[in-house]
Amino acid sequence: MKELLKNRTDVPIVFLKVAEGGVYAKETLVQTVLGSCLGGVIHVPGRGIGAFFHAFLPRRAEYEKLQPPCPYKFVDTAFEQVMIELARLGIRPGAMRVSLFGGSSGLVDERSGVGRKNVEAAMEALDRLRIKPCHVDTGGESGRKVYFLTSTGEVRVITLEPPSARQRSLKPAPRGR
Repeated sequence: MKELLKNRTDVPIVFLKVAEGGVYAKETLVQTVLGSCLGGVIHVPGRGIGAFFHAFLPRRAEYEKLQPPCPYKFVDTAFEQVMIELARLGIRPGAMRVSLFGGSSGLVDERSGVGRKNVEAAMEALDRLRIKPCHVDTGGESGRKVYFLTSTGEVRVITLEPPSARQRSLKPAPRGR
């Protein structure tokens, strides 16, 4: 997003795909598109360090047969991986500001879909770390496009049209005679 960069061309831009993430010690604009996946954004105020991951499934233990185990594929292991990397930089959980995005239901029942389970897994992981999220924008039918400037912690979210709206807009126009 141009307003986050204020016309600067020296800031690297990273697009996270599913099961990707990382810790960014240098100023970076990180972006992704989320549906039922969970996006975890972590900022360390005063240090200019940020982390962002795009997790696909809630808990590693529920999918033991999936190989190879990528830490950013699962919400619980994505948080673990980020905490390990931030600890190496001398950062404690209490110094972090965490925000959660995504976890939408799309076309499935919100009570039983993977989006809801991803959000639950994130809240469980944060509870174990004794971290309360500062911002939560999860659930619903719509996907989200998320932009995160790691140096400042600024986040911009664009809510995407829900799948049901897209389906209605794709109906053919009536034929004229």
